[in-house]
Amino acid sequence: MKKYNTVSSGFTLIELMIVMSIVALLLSLVGPMAIQNLEKAEAKQEMLMMKNWLKKISYRASATGQQHQLKLSGNKAELYMIVTDQNESTSHTLITKTFNSLFFKPQQLTYSIKGFVSPEELQAQYRSKDLTININHWVNGAEQIDVLDVSQGG
Repeated sequence: MKKYNTVSSGFTLIELMIVMSIVALLLSLVGPMAIQNLEKAEAKQEMLMMKNWLKKISYRASATGQQHQLKLSGNKAELYMIVTDQNESTSHTLITKTFNSLFFKPQQLTYSIKGFVSPEELQAQYRSKDLTININHWVNGAEQIDVLDVSQGG
């Protein structure tokens, strides 16, 4: 009779199950953090898109010589161009945008024919946190300058 030498070179079923359970445990810990970071990145990208859009509107108003209005309410933003003809002004809707992470209190921004925006502040909620944006800084590039009182010098 022949005797066969049975040497096993694979993994047992229990070893595979243990490894799979460890991998599943690690994924359950890392998965939610990855999803949260993805949502954060999308919200940040939306904020940058809004900043660039506000600048574009300013450039557009300046280039066309037409006054523009941006009406914000909830998660919607509607851009209007104000056309003035002989003491009569009409508004034409240009663009409507919807945001996921930004939520606006009802307000209206007006861009002059030179591209300057008023009011200077925008009230919003960003990822469920209250936010006040200095539009003058964003759009017009105005830096806040601290004035030193030199009259009391010594």
